[in-house]
Amino acid sequence: MAVLALRRDERIGLAVAVAAHVALVAWLVLSPSAPAPLPMPERMTVTLSDDVGLTSTAPQPAVQPAPDEAPVQGETAPQPQPQPIVAPQPQPAPPRPAPAPVARVAPAPHPAPPRPAPAKPAPAKAMPAPARQTGGSRIGSDFLKGVSGAQGATHTASPPAAAIGPAVRSALAGAISRQLKPKWSAPQGADADLLVTYLTWDLAADGSLSGSPRVIRQEGITDANRAQASRHAEQAVRAVRLAAPFQLPSEYYAAWRHVAEFRFDRRLSQ
Repeated sequence: MAVLALRRDERIGLAVAVAAHVALVAWLVLSPSAPAPLPMPERMTVTLSDDVGLTSTAPQPAVQPAPDEAPVQGETAPQPQPQPIVAPQPQPAPPRPAPAPVARVAPAPHPAPPRPAPAKPAPAKAMPAPARQTGGSRIGSDFLKGVSGAQGATHTASPPAAAIGPAVRSALAGAISRQLKPKWSAPQGADADLLVTYLTWDLAADGSLSGSPRVIRQEGITDANRAQASRHAEQAVRAVRLAAPFQLPSEYYAAWRHVAEFRFDRRLSQ
């Protein structure tokens, strides 16, 4: 195998190239690592506003500052002279006075208290005579229908009732309605809510029935509810019988002994 012979200038160039490569590799190996890249700064948002304050909000500075004044120095106060300490002299204790003799005095006898005189019985006061009632009023046929004035001229052997006004008549009608309401059940059906039945009945002094309730009239009868009319009246009579005896004030018996006209309708059951 033949060996190529290099010229002198070629050998020099090859040696320089090898030396340059060796130096480059050595520099890459021995050179310090590159510093870490700096972080990118955050973006700042800028907002342009057209509102501009026309009045300054900065505090108003003092127009003329107060002059600096140094404290006035006067003469040095003289130092107080130390006072000598004098120990207090003990004083002799005062002599104790001799106890005075105690004179025994016999207690004076207390006189017996006088006996009180027996109290005289107070004279009995005369009881005022009860106010006399000026007649009683009796409720007529339209008492429960319209709560109006009294009518009728029937006399009874019972004592006269207390004076009856509109408020008393309304309260009696309400008391009868409250006692009839849980006993009354209106029939169901077409136009049954239009039916109205009026009853009358008499009551004894204890609130029990004095005779059978009677139907006065009926209203609101149509072709659709005509079959329910008789049932409506029977339910009304049944409610009166179940509610008796009625709990009503005895002093107003002359007002509720005869219930002349009472209305039974759908509203009474609500």
